[in-house]
Amino acid sequence: MKRSRKFAAAVLAAQLTLAAGCSGDKAEGTVKDPEAPSGTETQTKPPEPVKLRFQPVGVGYLYPDDFELLIAEPLKRKHPHITVEYVTPGQGTLISDLVASKQTPDLLIYGIGNYTQYRDLGILTDITPYIKELNIDLSRFKPWVLENIKVDGKLYSLPYAMNTNAIYYNLDLFDKFGVEYPKSGMYWEDIIELTKRLSRQEDGVQYKGFMYLNTYWLGYQLSLPFTDPAKQKSAINTDAWGRVFQLMKTIDTIPGNERGSPVADFYDKRILAMVGAYNLVPTLKQEKYATLRWDIAGYPSFKERPNIAPPVDIHQFTISNSTKYPKEAMMVVDLLTSEEVQLISARRTGRASPLLSKQVEQELGAEMELIKGKNVTAFFETQPAPNIMFANEDIAVQRSIDKFYKEYSSGSLDVNELLRKIEEDANQEITLLQQNK
Repeated sequence: MKRSRKFAAAVLAAQLTLAAGCSGDKAEGTVKDPEAPSGTETQTKPPEPVKLRFQPVGVGYLYPDDFELLIAEPLKRKHPHITVEYVTPGQGTLISDLVASKQTPDLLIYGIGNYTQYRDLGILTDITPYIKELNIDLSRFKPWVLENIKVDGKLYSLPYAMNTNAIYYNLDLFDKFGVEYPKSGMYWEDIIELTKRLSRQEDGVQYKGFMYLNTYWLGYQLSLPFTDPAKQKSAINTDAWGRVFQLMKTIDTIPGNERGSPVADFYDKRILAMVGAYNLVPTLKQEKYATLRWDIAGYPSFKERPNIAPPVDIHQFTISNSTKYPKEAMMVVDLLTSEEVQLISARRTGRASPLLSKQVEQELGAEMELIKGKNVTAFFETQPAPNIMFANEDIAVQRSIDKFYKEYSSGSLDVNELLRKIEEDANQEITLLQQNK
């Protein structure tokens, strides 16, 4: 008797399982309408197709092939109803042109130095409500990265890449002259000594030791402001800026190391032994640089601030405030900044990630032949200096620096005269900018 009851129970369980399985087969792609009579079902409605337009502030922020790898292909897998068109910035399609013609893209990529331009164009929006709606987990990001891009406590974007700083050096030139390779943890005094040994003429070719990227790059390293936001005047006439210009002049006036084009001299002419720069890997992966033998070391620092490099140029991805599809646009932002896509980006494009993930950090360039064997840990051996908030008026100061620095480096001005000339010239231009607002 007991046995027959157990047998009956087993049969009943099997029948229920089979029924549930059949019901599941029918229900795939369907939903039950709670208001419908019992036993009736309706088909699930697929999401409506959505097409978005996207533009980076410059092609180098996301090359078209990187766009396919990091946005277009992941979207096909994750959100196939969303497609994105890449708008190449250029004549007639700069962001200012698109805004003026009421064709603002749905998705935008920009750097920390472009924030004020995008703000003044009136195309940014606080994305916090969409972050909450889509339940986007911000804990995956390095906290200091998010803090560096917040404005008055608001988030207008999410970071997708960071331009880490390092010294890139040409192995062939160091080998040619029998000079030891640069190491992480060096101070500017060490770089100056190396530069003297590498700046020489050989077989009619003038080789140079070291160049920084621009005439105010070293000021970034000390987080020096260009303008006083309260006074809206130049903030350049200080002892700290004077020290920066003196260091620049020391480097630029080493015999044979006269300043040229850091990019052309390092990449193309290959007469520059070292360049202090942000992440050059996305550029170096181009086929024309395949024969350049290079490696990296940590960025040099000031003795009173050891292992502190210039601020990280954080690349930011966001939605415009005019998009008709803010939720879908934000889904694209979430996808590009996800750990899954960030791992692809690190492994295949060499971009440093803003995520906390150690795996993403450790696998930088793992699938890139040109990075194998390189000292990629040098990217993370220095800490970035705190970012300063850029203002439109900063451009006026930078122009004035470019205008007068050569007079100083050639000996026509002393450092105090340089600071005074920059300040006066920049303040005049700032006044004109304010009058034209």
